[in-house]
Amino acid sequence: MSYSVVPYLQHLKTNRAVFLGAGLGIYIGLVKTEWIEVVAPIGRFYLDMLTMCVLPILLTAISLSIGRLLKQKGQKNQLGRLLKVFLGTMILASCIGTFSGLMFNPGSNLGEESMAAIGNIIQDLSAPDLEVNLYEPYKEPEEHSLIQAFFLNLVPSNIFEALASGLTIKVLFFAILFGFAIGTLKEDVSEHICVSFEAIYSSFNKLVQWLMYIFPFGLCGLLASTMSQIGSDALIAMIKFVPIVVFSFVLLFIIMSLFIWQRTDTFWGSMKALKDPITISLSTANSMASLPASLEALNKRLGFDKQSVDLLVPLTFTLCRIGPTLYFALATMFVVQVYNLDVDPGLIIVVILGSLLAGTATAGSSGVSMLTMLSLVSGPLGLPLDAVLVLFVVIDPIIAPFRVLAIVHSSCAIITMVLPKRELPLPPDGSEFDGSEPGISERDTHETDKIHA
Repeated sequence: MSYSVVPYLQHLKTNRAVFLGAGLGIYIGLVKTEWIEVVAPIGRFYLDMLTMCVLPILLTAISLSIGRLLKQKGQKNQLGRLLKVFLGTMILASCIGTFSGLMFNPGSNLGEESMAAIGNIIQDLSAPDLEVNLYEPYKEPEEHSLIQAFFLNLVPSNIFEALASGLTIKVLFFAILFGFAIGTLKEDVSEHICVSFEAIYSSFNKLVQWLMYIFPFGLCGLLASTMSQIGSDALIAMIKFVPIVVFSFVLLFIIMSLFIWQRTDTFWGSMKALKDPITISLSTANSMASLPASLEALNKRLGFDKQSVDLLVPLTFTLCRIGPTLYFALATMFVVQVYNLDVDPGLIIVVILGSLLAGTATAGSSGVSMLTMLSLVSGPLGLPLDAVLVLFVVIDPIIAPFRVLAIVHSSCAIITMVLPKRELPLPPDGSEFDGSEPGISERDTHETDKIHA
């Protein structure tokens, strides 16, 4: 690549280019729908390329970090602290969703137009499937417990098939086991594996950095496709619910930002450092697509230890389902109010605990498929989920980006709360730290040792 071209390409990574791509995508999706066929493939190409890099980064980062973590006994207490912060943050998200539903009553006092729209959507989208095969006897579907189903879907029979199919939870399980195996090998043998994995990790990370040059174009295509899927009937039916959901996610974002601010030096500096993960999560509605940018932001821009970040960030993205937990709590309160159930302390406790369980159960799933986990909350309450599930499916293109943003931003906040606090000042513009090895400096390492001691 000619050096004279590089300065011009750098403009594609600026905020101006990103906002221009987002604005153009929204305009095409709402006004110039005939252009969607032209720009939508660009968005799909960008998302597929980004997804292609995610699982190799996940596999190598987790295995490499666990393997090296086992060689350093002083950092094992990080996982215990991580579990405590996990639980506290999940409970916080569940409470925000529940009490937002109690305060704003999104399912109560709906107008005639909204109720009519709800009826039309249910009638159109939940028509029964009458296709019957007369030559085969009817077989009742097998019922599995939640724990049994979880463990059945956890272990990959073929890791290469899991990688090819994009089964994140299975790849994560394999990476954890493989990392423990690396950590038990002799030093000379394990170091060969670690060097190879680090080369793979760095190579795919470089690919992600190159993809940032086409990010404005991919963002335009993704937003155009998403905006064209939002129907007016859905907006009318859920006219109170959607703004309340967005408000709740914004409130969670502000709270998590304050936690990050406490662990860094400047509020705007930390927000600029996390600009790429925030933008990618909102545009792709895919938490794993934001993984490479989050790793780089926490390590190179916020200055946290690379090895710890590489281990903890993929774990939080996969297991700490902040966004679905908040959404399930608020969605359950909406259904409760639509069916005029009496709200008492027992019901509130069931919603808070049930949404926490349902959110955790979405680990490894994404998109509309995770909405079926609402049955874990609605079942104990006796709510007919099948009749209203289509409502949440229709508006999911609006909600999904905010739900993913909650996962990504909250996970970054959790990492800042778990890892030792930086002592060096954060660059006010969110730029990278200087030095051959970005991350915590020698001074921070000494301070970390003091904390552990």
